[in-house]
Formats: sequence, C-alpha cells, structure tokens
Amino acid sequence: MKIPILVLCCCFFSVGVFAQSKKEVKKYRIKSTTEVISDFSGGKESKRYDSQKKFDKSGNITEEVNFDKKGNIQTKTVSKYNVDNDKIEETVFDASGKQMSREVYKYDVNGEKSEELHYNEANQLESKSTYLFDNKGLKTEKKTFDPQGKLLQIKKYVYGY
Repeated sequence: MKIPILVLCCCFFSVGVFAQSKKEVKKYRIKSTTEVISDFSGGKESKRYDSQKKFDKSGNITEEVNFDKKGNIQTKTVSKYNVDNDKIEETVFDASGKQMSREVYKYDVNGEKSEELHYNEANQLESKSTYLFDNKGLKTEKKTFDPQGKLLQIKKYVYGY
C-alpha cells in the first residue's frame, strides 16, 4: 500500500515541475491552468489549490492567483501586454482585492524595456528606473530614481566575450 502512494506522489509532483511553456499554451489554446496539491497525512488525502493562471491567445499570463496552505487566496497578479506581447503593466492585489503594488513598463523602438515605474499600494510613484543600451542592443545601465527624480542607484552591465 505504501508503494502505490509513493508512486502516485512522485508522478503528481513531477507533472507540476514541467509546467506548460508559452508555446504550448498558445499551440493548444489553453485558457487557464490550475495547480492542485494533494497532501497525505495519517492515511488521508487532502487537496488544496496552489495557483491558478489565465492566459491570452498569445500565451501570456494575464492573471495569476496564488493560494496559501489553507487554500485561501494569498495574492492575485494581473498583467497587461502590448501588441508585441511585451508586458506593459503588472498589478498585485492582496486577498481582499486591495492593490499592493503596480509596475508599468515602457519599451523603445527596438522592443527593449526602456523604463519601469514602480507604484505602491496607494498607487503613488515610488521609483522610476531607466535603461540604456549599446549599439548591439545589449543593456549597459539601469538608473533608479526616487519620485522627485533624484538619482538613487546606477547599475552597470558588463559583458565578457
């Protein structure tokens, strides 16, 4: 009796490790996925939701709900995309539906992320990050500013060839 339960657990958890790729979601026209965890204790099985995801027709995750160990909603993340399938906005909500954070992304003419705006739970700007690229299109620098435009940090990207 112990061997079949062990085999069942191994099979279940190995399926969870190999989640659907964006290509598979698009190819098979998957609209949503739900991850369910089966816990075994004292010879009894209990099931709970781990996460649920919704996809658009391009295979982008438009909504993701994460659950705690009791099966209650922990967070909900809603994402929006542009026509090039670049993520342009991501908003995270708590269990009650209150906004926890929001990020807005902007892209340059080459499709590279050029700017990130980070907002807090009150939808007030917390920081702004801008990116610079070299003539090869490689990211060379990220500058982070506070809401008043004061420079907080510069991050340099160095590539080894």
